[in-house]
Amino acid sequence: MSFAEIIGQEDAKNLLKNAVTSGNHSHAYIFSGEKGSGKMMLAEAFATMLQCENPTDDACLQCHSCKQSLSRNNPDIIYVKREDGKANISVDVVREQIVNDVDIKPYSNKYKIYIVDEAERMNQQAQNAILKTIEEPPEYAIIILLTANHNAFLQTILSRCVLIQMKSVDTESIKSILKNRYDAVDYQANMVASFAQGNVGKAIALATDSSFNDVKSRVVALCKKAGKMEEAQIADEVKAIKEENDSDKKNDNPDKFEGFMDQMLDLITLWFKDVLLYKATLNDNLMLFKEDSFDIHEQANNCSYAGLNEIIEAISQTRARLNANVNFELTIMLLINAIKENTK
Repeated sequence: MSFAEIIGQEDAKNLLKNAVTSGNHSHAYIFSGEKGSGKMMLAEAFATMLQCENPTDDACLQCHSCKQSLSRNNPDIIYVKREDGKANISVDVVREQIVNDVDIKPYSNKYKIYIVDEAERMNQQAQNAILKTIEEPPEYAIIILLTANHNAFLQTILSRCVLIQMKSVDTESIKSILKNRYDAVDYQANMVASFAQGNVGKAIALATDSSFNDVKSRVVALCKKAGKMEEAQIADEVKAIKEENDSDKKNDNPDKFEGFMDQMLDLITLWFKDVLLYKATLNDNLMLFKEDSFDIHEQANNCSYAGLNEIIEAISQTRARLNANVNFELTIMLLINAIKENTK
């Protein structure tokens, strides 16, 4: 991975490239951003350039070290991960993979680089264990902590690391990536880019995930019919959503960027934002769901501004309730009823 391959994050890339070329780098970094924001890509580009035998304004990608880095076979770039089946990164993992290893000099490169993914999963013991290495590292050691929540770290760790926060990438750039690299058609690129909200990794995952279109079709059908649903139909819909969500959790894999319910709630939000936007502007060109413009027109005519805002607020409340483990069926039923009452 090279910096040239990363879309956006210009400030972070410039800072890190200057650190390599000047030799004035830190021994500890925190890359903070949501899943899919490109933290690992940035860390790998930084590590590759640091270890490159002939760096200029980027890694050369041709030398022996670069080729090892690109294949993740560089012995001096260590990926620290939690134990399989464990929710947290334990103190034993930190001691074994970092603390007890860091005194061994690099095998063939100038630096020894540790990349800790999901570093917010380090418990307090693990953080305390890594702290001494961060405070007094060997000259050749560089630690990069990747996290979705840098506030989970001890203040003593935060104060000793260079914090780099990932930024959203503009929608047009994401659409360009999806069309040029992943052969997405215009409509798909527009929908996914807007849905991803500046997260390139999330956009790519969704554009290449066939199930996303299935979820979208289901959401569109629900948004169209909710205003006319009877209680028994709502109960059946809630049951079907619960079964789908339970299946998604059971078969979850660590590379999946969004769960079924997250996708559903995001898409419902986008649908009613389309309705609200059309009601305010009468402009079809601003819609994401352009092929459903007739239904959006009808809802815009039938819904009040207050009602649409109530629906969007109900979606927000649904997220909060699900995060708080409130009864799933009741939470989804309340959401569908809120949509029904405000789209009659």
